[in-house]
Amino acid sequence: MKVLLTGAFGNVGISTLDELLRQGHTVRCFDLRTAVNERTARRYAGRIEVVWGDLRNPADVAAAVAGVEVVLHVAFIIPKMSHTGIESELRPDWAAAVNVGGTRHLIQAMQAQPIPPKLIFTSSLHVYGRTQHLPPPRTADEPVHPIEHYARHKLQCEEMIRTSGLTWAILRLAATLPIALKLDPGMFDVPLNNRMEYVHTKDVGLALANAVSSDAIWGKTLLIGGGPRCQYTYGEIMARIMAALGLDMLPAEAFATTPFATDWLDTAESQRLLRYQTRTLDDYLADMTRLMGLRLPFMRLFKPLIRRSLLAHSPHWTRHTARQRKEGWENQTALVTGASSGIGAAAARQLARLGVRVLLVARRGERLELLADEIRRDGGSAHAITADLANEAERARVLEQAHALAGGVDILVNSAGFGWYGYGSEMPWEVARAMIQTNMTALAHMTLLVLRDMKARGRGHIVNISSIAGSLPEQGTALYSATKAFVDNFTTALHRELRGTAIHVSLIRPGPVQTEFFSRAADQPGGFRVPGERFAITPERVAARVVAVLRRPRRVVHIPGWWRIAPWIEPALGWLIDRLGPALLRRQRRGETLAS
Repeated sequence: MKVLLTGAFGNVGISTLDELLRQGHTVRCFDLRTAVNERTARRYAGRIEVVWGDLRNPADVAAAVAGVEVVLHVAFIIPKMSHTGIESELRPDWAAAVNVGGTRHLIQAMQAQPIPPKLIFTSSLHVYGRTQHLPPPRTADEPVHPIEHYARHKLQCEEMIRTSGLTWAILRLAATLPIALKLDPGMFDVPLNNRMEYVHTKDVGLALANAVSSDAIWGKTLLIGGGPRCQYTYGEIMARIMAALGLDMLPAEAFATTPFATDWLDTAESQRLLRYQTRTLDDYLADMTRLMGLRLPFMRLFKPLIRRSLLAHSPHWTRHTARQRKEGWENQTALVTGASSGIGAAAARQLARLGVRVLLVARRGERLELLADEIRRDGGSAHAITADLANEAERARVLEQAHALAGGVDILVNSAGFGWYGYGSEMPWEVARAMIQTNMTALAHMTLLVLRDMKARGRGHIVNISSIAGSLPEQGTALYSATKAFVDNFTTALHRELRGTAIHVSLIRPGPVQTEFFSRAADQPGGFRVPGERFAITPERVAARVVAVLRRPRRVVHIPGWWRIAPWIEPALGWLIDRLGPALLRRQRRGETLAS
């Protein structure tokens, strides 16, 4: 049978591909063309057909679907450590374009075929939400209560598939741990007493491959898990993994206490139909130790260092140790603008973990409420203030609400802003005006409003998020670079005015950051995607430096540190940028035109 496998070179994708080939199917693989995926594809040279493309591009999807009999749709942006390095929860709009939009394109391409292929969709047990208060196991027909963007995307896709008119089957997967030596910070998000059903990635591949040839699965929603012998608490799974690696179990304080969206499943029907439950957690541990090879003795030798490194990635351990240090954060209030995503959201989370009361400000009220709920569930204090900071009256209202809610602001993090990429002569004035009002006017006004209050109280700290673009006026970002240069100079001057007082003003100047900045720039009228996303750092890294500068005030912080050279690049290499810049801008425009 001719099968299309999306997300073919990911965790579940590889296991499914191996089993499909073993069973003699003809496989067409669809995935993003990255260096890692190309290396993986070369291992299968001569045995598979590869179509490189993007689910967001209908033409790519149509080319992949043409002539196949069954589509196995595995590709999805996941909550933690996706193959792109970007989490669905950090960039939900972008993830929805891939997850929901990509599935829509897939369905449309299948419907357009002379003989529409059958569709098997991999969903997730995350759709049930938090169920630890309910008696196990979960069943396929019980109500769903998604609590994250990822699960909501899965349910949107399920609904589209059920109403598509195609022949379909939906398989909701249990916890499928990758056999890889990667630290996933999400490992700390599950309480140790949380029920979790494990399923080996190769058993998932077997279930999907068997589903291709089954006549009994169509029109069904099935739960795919390891079965009763793979039902544990998360603490039991973690303890066994750590022991297999020769490490001691991590302290309970390193793990979340809020129930996580995993549970035990009723897999009787899926096992009867697909006969896939062949492996247990012991097989996974054996696979892990084989993968470690000669590195295993060294892990055991350096286990104190490894333990320290693991704990450094746990926000719960960070919060626990911060409480122990009793640094007095609990009595402070932080107002964070642009808090609905990116650096603002990450800074709000990290400040809340230290005990700071956070006031979240942005236009997207629904996003703010979700973040406020998340922070409160995690033991912090947060309030959402929906406002368009481009409006002067709204800015004044924000300060009034801040006084009503908290009595004043001790910390202001000005993170709101957006970019645009393209020829300055083609930039619509309404976009330019909005950028000036958001990136410059709003930041200056919020700073001055809060600063007067801080001077009256004799303390406070303002942190303005700028960019190295303020020192590098590059092609395509003329106005954005100018707004950041304003932020640089405005902040520096205020810092010098207030030097020697208990009021601090600091400037954060990151390079590219993994936020909605890139996609939002392309969404603006007349703009296209900003280059350089592959070199971007995480918002959490920037947020960590925000916290660091609040602990130890400094005038300016560059992230990464080597960007300290940014102010000297223009004087030294401006002549080179003058020559290369136009070519790079033309190249980016051509790429955007071809993609559209």
